Amino acid sequence: IHTLTYKKFELAMAESNEDHKPLAPLYLTTRSDQPNEDQYHQHDKTKYVHSHAKLILCCGFIASLAMLIAVTLIVLSLTVFHLHNPKLKVDSISIIQRLDFVNGKVNTNRNVTVSVNISLHNPNPASFKVNEVTLLFKHGESDVTGESIRRSETIPAKQTVKMSLTAEIVTTKLLASVPGLMEDLNGRGVGLNSSVEVRGKVKIMKIFKKSVHLIKDCSMMMMMNNSSMVTLLCLRRTHEMTEKHVQI
Repeated sequence: IHTLTYKKFELAMAESNEDHKPLAPLYLTTRSDQPNEDQYHQHDKTKYVHSHAKLILCCGFIASLAMLIAVTLIVLSLTVFHLHNPKLKVDSISIIQRLDFVNGKVNTNRNVTVSVNISLHNPNPASFKVNEVTLLFKHGESDVTGESIRRSETIPAKQTVKMSLTAEIVTTKLLASVPGLMEDLNGRGVGLNSSVEVRGKVKIMKIFKKSVHLIKDCSMMMMMNNSSMVTLLCLRRTHEMTEKHVQI
């Protein structure tokens, strides 16, 4: 009996020990879906490197594009869109209204009207807008012109336009400049200088612009011919000037 009782006691103690078996030690673990501090730092560094690389690529692309546009504009301005100076030519000069004489003297109530025919050639691939054309006459440093036609014109690309200009030489101004007018007309003649001025602009696509100021001077001689009529003779072209200004 005692032996049986002791065995039952041992069996009960064994079952009790199994029920109170110690738990496994707890360790703090990090969840896979919660990155640690090193992972955050590595992620920020990678993001910065990618952003910096994109910025460099973007700046390089913009710089290359700007350089390509600049080079293209320069090449076009020197080749296809190179703007040339229009050509101004004086074709003829003639007197429409001559000097009037009364009792061997110059009639100061009538002025001299002079006609000047010119040609303007536009060699550019765009129209040449003529803003103003003026005609002046001088004796020495004295201006003897009264009224002159001022006109505007549009000359198409690669075209030539002829113009007829008229100016009025004031007789009183001519006499004041040349006191011995009658003697000079019957002798060596009276020297005059005519000046044709053309101002305008050539423009292509509102990018290539060129302002032009053309001046053509002509030395002339006013003299009395055999029929007692005053004539004008253009001896030589003495001066030509072009002012230009280009904008990109």
